[in-house]
Amino acid sequence: MFVLYKLSDFCHVLHQNYHRRQPRKINWRVWLAVTAVLVIVAAAVYALRFSPYSRIKEIKVEGAQKVSSEEIINLSRQALDGRKHWIIPKDSLVFFNEQEFKDILLKQVPLIKSVDVARNISGLLSIKVQERQKAIIYCDRRQCYNIDDDGLVFEGAPAVYGGMAIALKDNSGREVKIGDQAVGPELISFIKDAQYSLNERVNLNLIYFEVSSFPAAEVDAMTVEDWKILFDSNQSAEDQVAALKLVLDEKIKDQRDELEYVDLRIENRVYYKLK
Repeated sequence: MFVLYKLSDFCHVLHQNYHRRQPRKINWRVWLAVTAVLVIVAAAVYALRFSPYSRIKEIKVEGAQKVSSEEIINLSRQALDGRKHWIIPKDSLVFFNEQEFKDILLKQVPLIKSVDVARNISGLLSIKVQERQKAIIYCDRRQCYNIDDDGLVFEGAPAVYGGMAIALKDNSGREVKIGDQAVGPELISFIKDAQYSLNERVNLNLIYFEVSSFPAAEVDAMTVEDWKILFDSNQSAEDQVAALKLVLDEKIKDQRDELEYVDLRIENRVYYKLK
């Protein structure tokens, strides 16, 4: 009985070892799912890195007048050249960074005020630009520039004073360059309002405006009659011109050609000096 017991026990152990050594069955569903994921990832990598169908192939520019369309296209191609993180092409239709692209164009071309872009699946990138428009001519001690309503310097300009041109001479000693913010939009608005009111209400033409410091509270205007008007840019230009008209019509009507300046900087007060 002892031998039989040991033999049966030995057979049981052999039976267990046999089953342990049997290979496990393959789960084909899991294998197919993993394979499908790998194929999709490989296809995506190929599309991103190599496929021409997912790339920007053509660039079209609208709205360019002073700046050439060719310049914008060349800058665009430079911005879209290369890869991000060594993998994703910058000209990828899928991962195109619209805001980053706009910022590059606006920084490189100060003449451009705004940029709108659109792309389609055919690989066309459409760029619509709005150029800056001259508000006034700004002149420092070195040269003159055109600046827009925001006060941004966007191109050089000839030194033109008088007539329909509005010019601001900066005597503060500052030097600016293209792309700089020369003055604030509030000062631009004040100067344009003052010029318009003087022309319409007083029939008075100017040669130029000038400031001596920044921030510019005092703004002087040189008239074609060779006398100055001293404005406070923090007050209404229209109200100050109304006060000037009252003085010119009632106080110094016959002495206008003898004026040296009229000071409008103190509210409800007008001071003037004769030569």
